[in-house]
Parts: sequence; C-alpha cells; structure tokens
Amino acid sequence: MSIFFSSVAFTSFLSNFVIWCFLMATLLNFVKMSGWQFQNVDKDRFKEPLLLSAIMFLSYFLGSVIDYFLNLKEFISYFHPNSYYFLLDILTAFFIYKAVKVSSKQGLICKLYLLCGLLFNALLFLIIQIEVFLIYEGFKPYEHWWLWYVFSIGINTFDAMMVLVLILQKDFLKLHFLINKALNCSE
Repeated sequence: MSIFFSSVAFTSFLSNFVIWCFLMATLLNFVKMSGWQFQNVDKDRFKEPLLLSAIMFLSYFLGSVIDYFLNLKEFISYFHPNSYYFLLDILTAFFIYKAVKVSSKQGLICKLYLLCGLLFNALLFLIIQIEVFLIYEGFKPYEHWWLWYVFSIGINTFDAMMVLVLILQKDFLKLHFLINKALNCSE
C-alpha cells in the first residue's frame, strides 16, 4: 500500500484520473447532444462543449502518451522534465483560441474557462521548469519551498475547474461575468 502513495505512483494515478474525467465529460456532452430528450432544442449549444471537451481529452491523452514514451526511452532530462506539458498546454490554448468558434453562451463560458485553465497550467509549468533548471545548474540549492506546493495544488485545481466547466457548462466561478463587467466598465 505504501508504494501507491509514492510520488510517481500517485502522480501517474492522478494524471490518468484527469484524462478519464475529460473522457467522461466528452461522453456526457455527446449524450447531451445526441439525446432523444433534446430533439426540439438548438443543438449548437451542446455541440460546442462537446468539441471543446474532445479537444481537451485528446490533448491530455497525447500528453500522457508522450510522457509514457519519454519515460520508456529514459529521455527525460533535468533541462526539460515538464517542457512538453508546457508546450502542449500552449498549443492547445492557441488551437482553442484560434480554431474553435463558439456562438452559444455555454460554449463561450467553456472556452473562457479552458483558456484560463490551460494558460495558468502553462505558467505553472514554465515557473517550475525554470526552478528545476536553476537547481540543476547550481544557482539555487535543492530544498522544498512554497512554489512546489502551489504547483501541485494549482495544476490539479485548474484541471478540476476545466473538467467541471465542461460537465456543468455554467459560470460557477463568475469569471465570464467578471470579465464582461470589466470590459463594459472600461468602455
């Protein structure tokens, strides 16, 4: 039982659980879009969260596959242990921003939350990547500090936020409301 709570085993479990959550969000949105109970409803408002959840699932699944093959070939370096996650988050956010056009309120809320979550995750990956590089080069001693805790809690919190918004399709943190209010006040 103690091996489960080791860092590598627990991280692997958590990573697979997040991928499974994105898969379940995709399947739930597919059922919502194709369900018989919504025959007379505008399907575009269900199609956009389905597309966004499928993109997120594929992105996280691709990250897991890359991680598996890099660990299999022992290609992980101290210079770039998390850089592929950083790049994948940036590329996914760029793809969602440029390629996915939304017209419904649910799609807009989901897109906003996904972009915020991906960009904050990318920022955390970049900061921790710089930290590891500084430790490896000897500019900073190896010791635990608050940023590592912020990283581990922040990544999981933003992942949970993105899964929840794809399932609920509601502005539960009022990000959409606050951004609209800020943009309207500045005009």
